[in-house]
Amino acid sequence: MTTHAFFDPFGAFAASDAAPTRAGSARRNLSYPDLLGEAWWRLPAATRARFEGHEALYAGTMALHATAAGRWVARLCKLVGSPLPPPCERPLAATVRVEPDRATGGSRWTRCYDFPRARVSVASVKAVDADGALVERLGCGIRMRLELGVRDGALCFDSAGYYVEFEGVAIGGRRYCAWRFALPSWFLPGRTCVAHHDLGGGLFRFTMTIRHELLGELFHHDGVFHSVE
Repeated sequence: MTTHAFFDPFGAFAASDAAPTRAGSARRNLSYPDLLGEAWWRLPAATRARFEGHEALYAGTMALHATAAGRWVARLCKLVGSPLPPPCERPLAATVRVEPDRATGGSRWTRCYDFPRARVSVASVKAVDADGALVERLGCGIRMRLELGVRDGALCFDSAGYYVEFEGVAIGGRRYCAWRFALPSWFLPGRTCVAHHDLGGGLFRFTMTIRHELLGELFHHDGVFHSVE
């Protein structure tokens, strides 16, 4: 089976373990209990156990649906490294590996989908930026701000805008010429909502919906996973 790495989110900046999230700022380690506060205790114990650390391997099946507009958006996203897997008519075997990301103090998520003719790998990094906000670090310096919450017993990640960041040039242990700028609300692919539902018996359900303010719903991913010891 051929393996295709569709997306490398790290690039030159995350290659150094000492790289800060912004020029001249100290790294802030990702802690979901700290980000959620009292809401953390409204989650099932199994969900808390999965998100207390940053190292795990999960296996299951995933359905990858996209509308006609979503398929075109997925093609456009190839310009920034294809952060979304292609759609498929039938559920696919999938794995999700979570690892500590030493460069950011966050966690690296690598999702592998077994398509009929190739394995597709998509990766991103969840980290806390210099402002204390949770972000998903995507390719080409694109960052997606995330709002963390608990709804109906599920841990939810909702996008709250995108920005592009250049982390500067490292000279003498410091970084210079860093900058960032916000992207407009209509920036593709749109508003992302991810939910982690505990199903009991060691199983959990992962759902992701992406809706664009002009094009409507573009993507819906739905899968059930279990931990691989």
